[in-house]
Amino acid sequence: MIQQDASKFARVGIALLIQTACKTGKFLWHSKKIYQIKIKDLIFYEDNLWIRKKEIVDTISQLELESLTIKLNQFNLFDKILVNQKQLKKLEIQMPINNSELQLLTQLPQLEELHLRVLKKTEENLKLGQFQNLSAISLQWQGMKPQEVLKMVQNSYETLKELEIDSEEFNHDEMLQILNCLNKDKIEKLYIQYFYDFSDLHILKLSEFYKLKKLSIFRAQNIEENSMLQLFQGKQFQKINLNQCDGVTDRVLFQIIKNCQQLKYINLSWSIDIYNHWVSVLFEEALQLEEVYLIGCKQLTDECIPKNLYSGLFKKLRHLSFESCNAVSDEKLMMLKSIFRYVKIVGYYGVEIDTI
Repeated sequence: MIQQDASKFARVGIALLIQTACKTGKFLWHSKKIYQIKIKDLIFYEDNLWIRKKEIVDTISQLELESLTIKLNQFNLFDKILVNQKQLKKLEIQMPINNSELQLLTQLPQLEELHLRVLKKTEENLKLGQFQNLSAISLQWQGMKPQEVLKMVQNSYETLKELEIDSEEFNHDEMLQILNCLNKDKIEKLYIQYFYDFSDLHILKLSEFYKLKKLSIFRAQNIEENSMLQLFQGKQFQKINLNQCDGVTDRVLFQIIKNCQQLKYINLSWSIDIYNHWVSVLFEEALQLEEVYLIGCKQLTDECIPKNLYSGLFKKLRHLSFESCNAVSDEKLMMLKSIFRYVKIVGYYGVEIDTI
């Protein structure tokens, strides 16, 4: 089977192989198969690896990987895994890291994407400014220093297309500095999480990024409608997350519907100024939608569901949430579920609607 379907298996099978090896104690056999199918993408979690760890690490270190997601308990394994990875283009690290480990990453000549998802507070001032010419950056941990992030972004001005950042430590002006260092001719994806000091200046700056396809901002409060209108003027978004954002109105929703024909994901949760008509039009017109979140949109009623539930409607939709929408009845959602059984529909209490 491995030889018959090697190309498909090479992308998805390695994590399962490692788990099986740990349970059976036969990693040496698996190692040969791993070499045969020329693994390029690897997800490796050290958790629960209690046997033949050296063999596993030795095997991984000999692979010519292009993408690696890694979570280790022992830092001394880090350099052993990376030592031969000269073709590595994408690296995601899901563990605390210090400057000595960070220095190892600068020796990866082909590295284009760096994702640091630590999810813990880091006391050490990580020297992010030593990286340059990256196309995608994700920074998720507590304790990051805004000036180091600024240097990192500046060093990738000509190449950076995607930026995802947890920004709890950033103030208003520091975030504006970051946005001013992004190349409007390049940036396509921007996720700003846990930043609580948005102003119209930030939104207007975002509106300059005309290639932006994916945007996630959270709790952007005291934002004017006109700023949001400008943000969505003439842009063809595929993903929009405006959870708990002010300035989201029917006029803004109309702008989104008019321009974003390839929209796949939208989160308008807790928007208090959108109403039934334009939500219904969204369902009718945005036929590529896969996920829709309308959590806490209290002004919506059963009338936001299109009256003409033809077969082509919701063709690609997989998740629809009306959690905390007290005026959208379970009866209406059950009727909807009976027609579109493949859609996960969430009702007022956050529970999936079932027709049974």
